[in-house]
Amino acid sequence: MKKLACRYAVVQFMPYTETGEFANVGVVLMCPETGYFDFRLQLRKYARVTAFFEELPPHVYRHGVQLINLELTRIAQLVAAGAKLGQADYLRQIFEGLLHPREALIRFSGARVILTTDPAQELQHQFDHYVDRAFVTPEFVEGVIEKRLKALLSTLDLPAPFRPAKVGDDEVYARFPLVQQRAQAISKIIKPFNLNQHEPMGIYDHGSVWLQRVRRLRKRNLLPHDVLFAVAGPPEADGKRTAAYREICTEFEAEGIRIESELAQDRIVQFALARTLPGVGELRAVTIAIPKR
Repeated sequence: MKKLACRYAVVQFMPYTETGEFANVGVVLMCPETGYFDFRLQLRKYARVTAFFEELPPHVYRHGVQLINLELTRIAQLVAAGAKLGQADYLRQIFEGLLHPREALIRFSGARVILTTDPAQELQHQFDHYVDRAFVTPEFVEGVIEKRLKALLSTLDLPAPFRPAKVGDDEVYARFPLVQQRAQAISKIIKPFNLNQHEPMGIYDHGSVWLQRVRRLRKRNLLPHDVLFAVAGPPEADGKRTAAYREICTEFEAEGIRIESELAQDRIVQFALARTLPGVGELRAVTIAIPKR
């Protein structure tokens, strides 16, 4: 299929020009060749935006995004009703005028060009990427936390390093990125854990998967006493997500898992340096080392 040259821009919410901080809240895309013009805005799930600008009343964002929604809807109607003759140039002029720098809560990034066979599908793809951040999976976030923890642990004088390992036996096992083994015994485990999903159900789902793994390993005595989950949680202002987060953390603690904020470096360091009591913290189990990445 023929690829079409499209131009798009990211819609940005910037309440404070003094700091230059902004949040991506939408995408607008046009294809001069076909006369396509459309947009997507974050009209419902705006808790992440308002939490970022926590001192700003939520109605400021709602009002701003509603105004730009009206403006873009009006432009889309004009484009749809416009004459086909010379429409490509007309559409380019509209797009350039839309992106012109403005002193307002809502503004636009510079124009970007992309080739696609389906402008509508491409618009949704760019919205998912820039606004909903589809690439930020729990595994992605946990990888970021893992890198930070590895850097922190590398500064400590440890009796044995923390390395990736597959912990368990042939039937029940789980992969952990930070496992300390001493004399072929598992001494401690640290796991980066993301519980900052966009919806409470996402927190429950990701938490439940690992709760089941922990319970099975505990049931078979395949986990050591000292296991710490370094957790990224939602902002406290988001009551529903925070309630889900706390419920999941409580269930982990009931299984003997120590829960700490991934930002609590002092407590994570104390855990890593604390001496393991013989017969209490160490556990002999089958482990399969995973090469360093």
